[in-house]
Amino acid sequence: GDPAAALLEVLDPEQNSNFIDHYLNVPFDLSQVLFIATANSLRNISRPLLDRMEIIPVTGYSLEDKLPIATRHLLPRQLGEHGLKENEIQINESTLKDIVSKYTREA
Repeated sequence: GDPAAALLEVLDPEQNSNFIDHYLNVPFDLSQVLFIATANSLRNISRPLLDRMEIIPVTGYSLEDKLPIATRHLLPRQLGEHGLKENEIQINESTLKDIVSKYTREA
């Protein structure tokens, strides 16, 4: 079935104390369970489901966070994967800032 419908059912206090897992055919009391869900976007989550959730926004990495990650980890890995040595290519900081700010996004 629909995962959103199942989550809506288990988050409903009137239904979750006698929830039945249809795969195992076993009843569960979910009334004391804390559910944690993550999403990159709230756009596709139904209004009834959103009404039953507490939304805690978590900001992504800032440009200042991303630059050292790119410099120390991502760039050396890409150079290695493409058979390049650090002395064979130069990428100045403004170019790296442009790449990070215009061509990357949170996973």
